[in-house]
Amino acid sequence: MKTFYKTACLLTTRLGVFSGVIGLSVVAQTLPLASPAFANVAQTAPAPSSHQVNVFRPNPVNNSKIDYSIWDEALSQVVLDFGPSTRLRARRPASGIGTRFVKGHKTAYRLEGARFTFEYITDDYRQGLTDYRLDLQDIATKYNITKFPKDEQLAFWINLHNVAVLEKIAENYPVSRPDNIKIKIGGVKLPLDEAPFLEVLGESLSLQDIRRKIVFRNWDNPNVIYGFFQGEIGSPSLSKYAYTGENVREYLNRNADDFVNSLRGFNLGSATKNVSAIYQEAAPYYFRNWESDLQSHLLIHAGEKVREELGKAYPFKIDRYDNMIADLSGGQRLGSSGAPTNGNGNVSFEISRMLGEVREKKEYLRRRDIIKDRKGYVIIEDLVPEEDKQK
Repeated sequence: MKTFYKTACLLTTRLGVFSGVIGLSVVAQTLPLASPAFANVAQTAPAPSSHQVNVFRPNPVNNSKIDYSIWDEALSQVVLDFGPSTRLRARRPASGIGTRFVKGHKTAYRLEGARFTFEYITDDYRQGLTDYRLDLQDIATKYNITKFPKDEQLAFWINLHNVAVLEKIAENYPVSRPDNIKIKIGGVKLPLDEAPFLEVLGESLSLQDIRRKIVFRNWDNPNVIYGFFQGEIGSPSLSKYAYTGENVREYLNRNADDFVNSLRGFNLGSATKNVSAIYQEAAPYYFRNWESDLQSHLLIHAGEKVREELGKAYPFKIDRYDNMIADLSGGQRLGSSGAPTNGNGNVSFEISRMLGEVREKKEYLRRRDIIKDRKGYVIIEDLVPEEDKQK
């Protein structure tokens, strides 16, 4: 049985909590993580050999399920959801006292999406991510994931992709841009998205392979693109909860609504309708008739303001993609003085500033009745193990 450790700090701040979308609370404790459990697992044929075509084509023949309850709990503790977009670009933040240099996040989209608290995770947590990713691979190979119900397969591929993204960023943290990460495969260093460091059913896979060669190729609903977190502010949000066969459609639809109505997903230019680069990647599979297919898709999820902007007779244009890491500090372990920390320090000025901006955003949305009022207090503090307290 592998062991997954939750982060060894309690992440909270004096911050109004978004009803249903923000809950800042990382509880320090060790959490045993068993291999993903199953219900009604049927005997299946051996995994296809490497030379067979379409190894990962879904062929559901059983009612097996994967239990992600441990991963679900772990995500809910370390993912901070910043809530719906205001559709207003964030202003450049003020610098700290005694300096003109702005550290931390300063991009216009920094208050959109969700954040993973890379700054505060421990070495044990990082190892837990690797262990869990390997467990998922082993389960999928042993029981042949292609035989599971199709929604179960989709949930598996999204979870595996996102666990692997978190694992590799955590291994290389601090890093400001995940696309700068290189992974050595057979003596060659490859970009994170292209390195085939995953293995399922005897096949080596990259993150890009999961999206394009497996999911995009075999699922016809473009909502699947919103499940894949790539560690960057510009990507679809990381869900606070694990995807399962039961919730995957609902969660993807929810993520699609969030992304389409965010500035990083769609914004109106002076003569163009600017869209995220994630649509460019998915175009060969879902938007072959680029203008009409993308317009139809976006209208399904667009709110009133975005529908109005989509009505402009402008061509679509791929917007600049925000590839800054989706953390709290901008890829730096920052202490309260701005100096690097070991992950167990106090809240830095940069993180405090960002959480203050999120609080202001929450108030903006509350005043416009976009979210309902809910009060909460969040504090960041070091936690001392019980055995140390007794010394």
